[in-house]
Amino acid sequence: MKKYNQNLLWISITTLALTACGGSSSSSDDTTEAEEHDHEFSILVAQDNTSSLSLLEEGELEVLDDAAAGNGATIVLGETGAYAAVLANTTVNFVHGLHDEEEETDEEHEEEAHVLDYSLTGSQVITTGGHFAVLDAGTTTFIEYDELENDTPATEDTSALSLTETYPALMIDEEHELVMVFDGTDAKLYEDTTEEDSFACANPSSHGQIDGLVIVTCDAGALAVVIEEDETTAEHTFTDSMLTLDGNDENYVWRAQGDVVVGFESGTKNYAIIELDGNSVEVSNSFVFAGNICDIQLDSHEQDILAMTLGGTFVALDHEGTELQSIALDFSTASTCDDFVMAAADKTAIVVDNNAQKGYELDVEESETESASYHLHEDFDLDVSDIASMVVFHEKDESEHEH
Repeated sequence: MKKYNQNLLWISITTLALTACGGSSSSSDDTTEAEEHDHEFSILVAQDNTSSLSLLEEGELEVLDDAAAGNGATIVLGETGAYAAVLANTTVNFVHGLHDEEEETDEEHEEEAHVLDYSLTGSQVITTGGHFAVLDAGTTTFIEYDELENDTPATEDTSALSLTETYPALMIDEEHELVMVFDGTDAKLYEDTTEEDSFACANPSSHGQIDGLVIVTCDAGALAVVIEEDETTAEHTFTDSMLTLDGNDENYVWRAQGDVVVGFESGTKNYAIIELDGNSVEVSNSFVFAGNICDIQLDSHEQDILAMTLGGTFVALDHEGTELQSIALDFSTASTCDDFVMAAADKTAIVVDNNAQKGYELDVEESETESASYHLHEDFDLDVSDIASMVVFHEKDESEHEH
């Protein structure tokens, strides 16, 4: 039996019956389909003016018993949607946000969200290849998500490489111990302790990683590295290129989900959708945003591109860049990019506007007569105006999405 922190906060799951948005049906077939499309999630937030971590429900904050190590924590959601890393004051805490299905009973449909006893020291934390990667004093420690179920998780680190890292290392291929590390000057590929290749990348600041492709923002621009494995010899080959992007390449922030990578330059209309076609990296951005981009997130089911823009407009594109919906958020027309905090889940976006003290839940409306489209599910008042970071715990579809 798993041993958990005894000071737990139990809350009701926020449930979205997406099919119910477009109407209901009394038939058993429709009921079954609706149940299959129900989405369960909970929202974890950190604030600028307190070290408390809270769960957000319809504008109210339910404070967890254990706090972050400081105010204004940064929260990073793991790739499975079940765990989050919380960084504040060089301490990384971990939060378990989803219930264990085998422990759930018919009478008890509640979800536990709690801070684990285990923590690490670190200055940066990212997700990569099924792990959290925590950088501390020039060395990266990898923690596989499933290991966080244990009181003392097993970890791996890059200390044997004997170099000083400036950005967390990426787990490329765990089976072959293949990692990409950054020493402030170059991006280096190591298999075990053998350097396989190296590419110029000074001062990396953001990355996007999918199977076979890594994109990193460096001082000189956006570095793309295609990684291929020979099926017979299991040897890897690496092909690098510098992407041609609109605006200032060195300012791009990257998001990745499934087999989609998208980057953007905050405060501008510049963005790029990246596609890996064989070993060729293709860049597209055919849609033109009407307002400057504040943030972009990716939905975890279809990899829809969900953007919040200056002027209070939410824009949804499909993974190829075709517009799905644009929605004006009436209470946020005067807010700036610094006021918005955004997180995504399965066909869902949560937007917080600290200036207007408003929250918005946008999701896909299913209709019997029309194709599915995003709509404003609800807006709600916020009790606070200092939300700094936010993630949505939710169960992600682990099946590959064919494009």
